[in-house]
Amino acid sequence: MRPRVEQVCRAFAIELVERVVPAIGSAFQQGTAAMIAMMLLMVADEWDRGASRLVEENARLRELFAAAASHVKDPLLQRRLLELVETTDNDLRIAALEVANSKLRSALIDLHAHVELQSGPEARGIEASIWRELMESTKRRRLALAQF
Repeated sequence: MRPRVEQVCRAFAIELVERVVPAIGSAFQQGTAAMIAMMLLMVADEWDRGASRLVEENARLRELFAAAASHVKDPLLQRRLLELVETTDNDLRIAALEVANSKLRSALIDLHAHVELQSGPEARGIEASIWRELMESTKRRRLALAQF
């Protein structure tokens, strides 16, 4: 049997909180051990959902670019968006997904700056789509631990 990473992280966090923290004399060291436990719980959550979250976010950004590209006035930006629409997430390692996500988010920033300078309903619609995706992205990234 091979233990799952998120289960190991949760088990270590529980061990720290239930047995190690009470055995430590210094309040500062107790706080440090408790903080490490909380970080392990966050790692467990992100380990389990990280790839799925990034694949979903990358897909949403590509969809947004596909819908927006025909309304973009800057030909270089338009070409960049269309090229990004054609990319796929074939490598599901977190590091590779984050590289793709960074490229997509960089283009999103440029698209947002572009449409903010444009007038008309198309520009406002793209801007509204960008803000919706940013809100959804924030929800997808939310950690289960309320204080974080």
